[in-house]
Amino acid sequence: MKHTYLTLLVLGATQLLHAQITISSSDMPAPNDSVRFSYTTGIGNADQHLTGPAYLWDYSFLTPNAQERVTFETPAAFPFSFTATVGVFNPSPDSIPGIGAIPTDFYDYFKNSSSGYRQVGSSFTFSFQFPIPIIYSSSDYLYRFPLQAGNIDSSDAAYGFQVPSLAYIGQERHRVNNCDGWGTLITPFGSFQTLRVKSVVDQTDTISFDSTGGFAIPRPQLIEYKWLGQNSLVPLLQIDAQVLFNNEVITGVTYQDSLRDSVFQVTVPEQQGAFYANVYPNPASSDGQFLVYYELKSASTVDIEIYNGNGQRILNPVNQMRKPAGIQTEPVSLYGYPAGIYLLRVRAGAHTITHRIVKQ
Repeated sequence: MKHTYLTLLVLGATQLLHAQITISSSDMPAPNDSVRFSYTTGIGNADQHLTGPAYLWDYSFLTPNAQERVTFETPAAFPFSFTATVGVFNPSPDSIPGIGAIPTDFYDYFKNSSSGYRQVGSSFTFSFQFPIPIIYSSSDYLYRFPLQAGNIDSSDAAYGFQVPSLAYIGQERHRVNNCDGWGTLITPFGSFQTLRVKSVVDQTDTISFDSTGGFAIPRPQLIEYKWLGQNSLVPLLQIDAQVLFNNEVITGVTYQDSLRDSVFQVTVPEQQGAFYANVYPNPASSDGQFLVYYELKSASTVDIEIYNGNGQRILNPVNQMRKPAGIQTEPVSLYGYPAGIYLLRVRAGAHTITHRIVKQ
């Protein structure tokens, strides 16, 4: 009799351990919350498509190559009125190709309510002079509450804004969210009970120049795989992909993490000898901002070039500049260029390093 009782007790504890959870507005970020993220570029042999009930997702092998701490601010912290609850600060100044103006201080704005968590706008500061708020005419719902396994929902978002004396820029976005699994997620940060949400996003940009008329630009389909836990604020793990040439290509991996000092140590592999070069973040978000960092063993003449998928050079932000020995950084912008895969070439003297970079 005692043996039977213990067996039932163990079974009951196991069922509680793997019980489904529900996500609500109380699990989303609030003003002054902050989260540390680790970034990496791949998931090895893991398959992001695998999911189901009481599933175990083991991503404990992930190794970060960059980290960032993100803070959620109140609308009152911004220099203009905006009907949002929290915003994410992501500063990345650089020039717009072919225009020369400088957008800086990029923000996204979200609204959290009992019915859902949605993006309601964005903003940036134009040419260091004035902020441009981009208010969505319809919201992009990232999650609808209560969020439970098996839920499927969709939303249609849109926005448009005028760049003074230049152009009208707009976008239409269709999102389908499918909560397609629940279970245990393991990352380097820990083990969590989660819901898995797969989001498929289709976007079309519209650009209308004052003098030449307008045109529509369909963007590659985006797929977001997100694992949410209670009180996690944002996904504990997010895998982003794009559909390029009918193939799903992973463009970035983000997960919540603790501070790891080793992420920021720059090493120079012996086989490269003369210098080391890399780029962060990769992929870049829709604003197309990258930071190229490299270390020269000795003073050298440096070229940095970016090529599109057709092999055409589209940018040459560093052109035959003499750089001293040591660690160097250069901001590079693909703002205004379409989402996709590009090639970054860094040349120092007779040595060249090439990286594939992705703009979402």
